[in-house]
Parts: sequence; C-alpha cells; structure tokens
Amino acid sequence: MARQRRISPADGFTRESLETLLDLVEIRLGHVEVYDREDARELKQLQQTRAQLSCMLGLPEPTALPLSLAERQMRIA
Repeated sequence: MARQRRISPADGFTRESLETLLDLVEIRLGHVEVYDREDARELKQLQQTRAQLSCMLGLPEPTALPLSLAERQMRIA
C-alpha cells in the first residue's frame, strides 16, 4: 500500500477549500451502497477522509455512519 503524505493546513488549502471537500465527501458518503469488498473499502476510505478533514477544520470527529442500502429500504417500506 502506498504511503500517504501528511498535508498540513499551511500547504495552501484555505478553510473554504477544506469545507468544500468535506461537503463533497459527505455527499458521496450519503450515496455509497456497499455490495462487495471494494465498496466497503471505499466507504472506509471516505469515512477516514471525512474524519481527517474535520480534524483539519477543528471540528468534532463525526460519529454517524451513513445508512446502508438495506437500512434505507427498510425505512422506505
């Protein structure tokens, strides 16, 4: 696995840029449907990214997980 480079807020990201990225990650998290291992890996990566962006912005780490497809279908029914 490739090593991830640490990025500090001083690397050129503005607060607005970080907030926009966090919004995009949260939108994607709301649409992820886990059908296989690859989807589960993507979900985990998105959750880690959301936590990192929240930390960079000084926000509390999010704890709510997006609803799975089965949970969404049960709420509709």
